Amino acid sequence: MTTSTTGFASLVSAEALAFATDVHGCFIDGQRIVPAGATIDSIDPSTGSVITQIADADPVTVDRAVTSAAAAFAGDWGRLTPGKREAALHRLADLLEQHSAELAEYDALEGGKPVSYVEAVDVPLAVEQFRYYAGWPTKLTGDVVPVDTPSAHVYSRKVPLGVVGAITPWNFPLCQAAIKLAPALAAGNTVVLKPSELTSLSSLRLAELAIEAGLPPGTINVVTGQGSSTGNALVTHPGIAKISFTGSERVGRVLGAAAGGSLKHISLELGGKNPNIIFADADIPAAATAAATTAYFYSGQVCFSGSRLMVERSVLDEVLEIVQRYAQALVIGPGLDRASTLGPLASDQHRDKVEKYLDSVSATKASIPFGGSRIAGDGYFLEPTAVVGAADSDAVITDEIFGPVLSVQTFDSVDELMIRVNSANYGLTAGVWTNDVRKAHTVAQNLQSGLVWVNTYADYHAAAPFGGFKNSGIGKDCGFDGLAKYLDTQTIWMSLA
Repeated sequence: MTTSTTGFASLVSAEALAFATDVHGCFIDGQRIVPAGATIDSIDPSTGSVITQIADADPVTVDRAVTSAAAAFAGDWGRLTPGKREAALHRLADLLEQHSAELAEYDALEGGKPVSYVEAVDVPLAVEQFRYYAGWPTKLTGDVVPVDTPSAHVYSRKVPLGVVGAITPWNFPLCQAAIKLAPALAAGNTVVLKPSELTSLSSLRLAELAIEAGLPPGTINVVTGQGSSTGNALVTHPGIAKISFTGSERVGRVLGAAAGGSLKHISLELGGKNPNIIFADADIPAAATAAATTAYFYSGQVCFSGSRLMVERSVLDEVLEIVQRYAQALVIGPGLDRASTLGPLASDQHRDKVEKYLDSVSATKASIPFGGSRIAGDGYFLEPTAVVGAADSDAVITDEIFGPVLSVQTFDSVDELMIRVNSANYGLTAGVWTNDVRKAHTVAQNLQSGLVWVNTYADYHAAAPFGGFKNSGIGKDCGFDGLAKYLDTQTIWMSLA
């Protein structure tokens, strides 16, 4: 493991630097709004320094955004034909692609993710979301319903919900915005987007590009601020028809209760403590390398991270050796440094939270064979870490740590394995590594996880539904499932007598 000391000032473009360091209000009705009230510091987690200030939008500002979105829904966006809506989304996808380098810089600067990863993964996935869902407006159809009533013509049609309140996390700012915006807009809704207060820049820039693409003002509004203030105002606003949230289980429960109280539609993509299972008959080098890759990608700050590695006992030493070798080869450094392959954690507070989990290991029978320490310097860096031998009831096994911490356990039989992994409260994703096809199908189909990868991990496409079981959420992103949650069904019953 090495540490990069290269500064990022010379690597950020003049265009991105100018936008990033400007003081940002919200984006409402097609215009940037000068912040009139409280602001929040946007922090570079690679250095701990202040980048700029963003608005902490109050209920009045949120109401203004919802009103704008409602007007666009009733007006220019709502009246667009399916073909024109499709064309607008394709134009937005084109602009995101053209500005990919700039957009990547914002997420690398605010989130600390290595910019090369953002360029290679996040931005292409965001573009893919808009291209995929751009094809749907012209393909949404209803049904003619056969009934026993003579002289009746009954049919159903798919209709948009109205104004969607979308709340996105800090770990995939641009990508998560696209995952919510693309299907919501394709279905004919308008959106008020609240990005995490830690990573707002790429969402604000996306909203500007949407206007450039020809989407009517008010179709996408962005309100920045804290969840406790701005987010609460959005969730409780009577003009919001649906809430789409990605984030922690704790906040998801709060939002679910709030949405239930006002009978809003809601979808929740929450946490995961995802089992990545390696059988002795697997391709061990490939499986172990993939296990390390997914554990430490974006410093483990990924909901689908294979953070619970389950290894058949006979191959534990071989797997651990490969994982440790991978971890030690990572280059720790600022997100905007192209030499970096492991960036900081998102905030000082989040690093403290991860370290508390590591501190708890000393009171268990588990050990930390490598990692576990802070990296000297001003940023919020933490070494890639492994915890081996924890009990199923230990916090490092039951909880989503959301850091560069791989919890490693052994198993001796399939029956034992299935009982243990399916006893978890989460059920987002899982991985299975084996060369036995029958075993692969049996284990995959019996795992209580919304998505199971077999002999691969973290593959993703806009067409493939993504979402969890149990405490990992309600509803799916991607595919038609991701579109359907932004639609309702209207039935028309006509008498022809």
